[in-house]
Amino acid sequence: MNKLGDLAGEAPSSEHPKRSRSVVQDQVLANLKDALMSGVFLPGHVFSLRKLASSLGTSAMPVRESLNRLVAAHALEELPNGSVRVPKLSAKGLKEIFEIRLSIEAIATRIACETVGPSIVRDLREINDALLKSLKAMNMTEVLRLNQKFHFTIYEAADSEVLMPIIESLWLRCGPTMYYSFNSPNNLWDNSGHRLLQDAFKKKDPEAAQSAMVLDIGKTRDFLINQASIEQKAGPFASLGKVAV
Repeated sequence: MNKLGDLAGEAPSSEHPKRSRSVVQDQVLANLKDALMSGVFLPGHVFSLRKLASSLGTSAMPVRESLNRLVAAHALEELPNGSVRVPKLSAKGLKEIFEIRLSIEAIATRIACETVGPSIVRDLREINDALLKSLKAMNMTEVLRLNQKFHFTIYEAADSEVLMPIIESLWLRCGPTMYYSFNSPNNLWDNSGHRLLQDAFKKKDPEAAQSAMVLDIGKTRDFLINQASIEQKAGPFASLGKVAV
């Protein structure tokens, strides 16, 4: 789990081994990407250089550089006062992102199912079992991390240097909204998509795997877009509660 999973309550460490600047920079960026994709930071969250540096055990410089790179990638946005925050996506923005996700991630799923061995079936089962256990315990940070791990286990198995950067860029932008799809009284996550995906990979049925991924992503899309439309005056997801970050 990345170091940002419990940012609000994490105290700075007293000792941090010396690391090269490039290694530190790469690690900070990787941790921030993981946190965004797994919903640690919610839409509208404004970043504190001091908190991030303290949590990651580094100086402000690599944190600032990582935030700037994520702004350049349109995963974050810079405010007029120079602060950086997670964008609040409109219903239109969410629809566009999820329509692309449906196409790209379905292709990656089909390729993965065509090429991978039986070990992925065990991996997906173990990840999903842990996800359901965390969901029962209402450990939403872990649920979101495991959901991302479940999906990326499939996408990475496709072994595509073209698809993976696209998928990552899409998750960087929609990941902050994912918390609401698992932790809203208006939406009950039923695990059907994950279950069908496991069955399809067990049977090595690429078409069924692709359809299951479309189902899984489509359910999340429909809920989030509908909620964003309802909340457009107050801001996307304003009434669904908050998680401390």
